[in-house]
Amino acid sequence: MFFTLSKIIDFILLPISWIILCACLVLFTKSLKIKKGAILSLLTILIFASNTLIVNTLFSAYEMPQTEANGHYSLAIILGGGMIREPQEDNMRMNIAESADRFMQPLILYKQGKIDRILITGGNTSIGNLKIDQSNETMQVKRLLITLGIPANKILTENRARNTYENAVYSKRILDSTSIKGPILLVTSAFHMRRAAACFTKAGVTCIPYVVDSKKKDTPLGILECIVPSEKEFAKFSYLIREMFGYLVYRLVGYA
Repeated sequence: MFFTLSKIIDFILLPISWIILCACLVLFTKSLKIKKGAILSLLTILIFASNTLIVNTLFSAYEMPQTEANGHYSLAIILGGGMIREPQEDNMRMNIAESADRFMQPLILYKQGKIDRILITGGNTSIGNLKIDQSNETMQVKRLLITLGIPANKILTENRARNTYENAVYSKRILDSTSIKGPILLVTSAFHMRRAAACFTKAGVTCIPYVVDSKKKDTPLGILECIVPSEKEFAKFSYLIREMFGYLVYRLVGYA
């Protein structure tokens, strides 16, 4: 129930939903005061959410910083989400998505001899016909890592978790059933790490955050980047709003 409700709330939190609401108010309300308010809100959302300087500042404030993987680690836990796209015409072809850094960085660490094993956690996020997920991400990432040279017996998988809370709970069960001890790296996107680290700590898993897939830009911004609206920044702003609200809800319900 919580998972389904969270996806419905996700829709409400999308800035594009706010824009549609404002547009409907402009078109259909008879109140001049409401029309003016809706127009002002519409312009504010479009300008604020598409401005690189504003969005980059927000990400810089919220994302956890990257750190080096110093030492040797028994396990790296990779949190699923956005690593693999759903199959296209060729069902055998693996379609890499924008969060591929979540498995690429652990792959590099393994090749460097810094980690012994990898656990990939994440399951099917379908909700009946409301949301259909056919990416089979966990097994696809495992297949890819094997292709890239990691032995199959060094890769553990957990394919039941549908959200960050379940990632932590089900990973804890796997760790309890094995002889794996720390230290353990927790690998996920920079904007997602606050919630992920809090969930794993709450579940009783001691992990060292290893941030990947940072969305912020650390190099100087050009003048055009600061004034020209960007649809990419709008999409990034949507990610951040949903993540910040998700972290707040997790804290309120005791998941983090």
